[in-house]
Amino acid sequence: MKNRLFTKFCGITQVQDAINAQEAGCNALGFVFVKSSKRYLDSMQCNKIINEISPLMVTVGLFANNAKEQIESVINQCNIQVLQFHGSESSDFCEQFKRPYWKAIPMADAIDPVEYAMKYPNALGYVIDNYGQKQQGGSGDKFDWKELPKGLNNKWILAGGLTVDNIKEARQNTSLNSFDVSSGIEVSPGIKSKQKMNQFIKNLND
Repeated sequence: MKNRLFTKFCGITQVQDAINAQEAGCNALGFVFVKSSKRYLDSMQCNKIINEISPLMVTVGLFANNAKEQIESVINQCNIQVLQFHGSESSDFCEQFKRPYWKAIPMADAIDPVEYAMKYPNALGYVIDNYGQKQQGGSGDKFDWKELPKGLNNKWILAGGLTVDNIKEARQNTSLNSFDVSSGIEVSPGIKSKQKMNQFIKNLND
């Protein structure tokens, strides 16, 4: 089935999972470079995966308060097209790498997402996720989608607790056209389910 909406599968750690994601119709793959994460992989593993997928696939490197030197090392060793910042990085920090970047917005902190996004005017996209400054990275839990302002444009990406079972509801109850999922398509942390990936895309587009 053709995927009509932008979908990112995050936390990819294996070549076969990346190939299955590509065949399912996802648009972007996320690679986690946060060592405390169960989905962490190093630059060598990341390159091995990227070398097996289509050059049309968007590759996203996820960081959360990583040191500048760590990010530069990844950029120099991996064909990462977009940087995703999931910590308390400032806009100046995010922009110094001269790469397109997405900034995650910590909905668990009860902030105004639009006001928060205004601090990052040059971000390519904003990932709305259910995490807070005391918890870097996604929680795997959904937040109340009613908290989202109406009329958000295509720069906004919904994350946080998305699953095969609720993605249709997410699509119907928000104005968003871009979605980011990790734990909701997994067998275990970092190990994706081919069946869930296919079903996620199908349910999203039905």
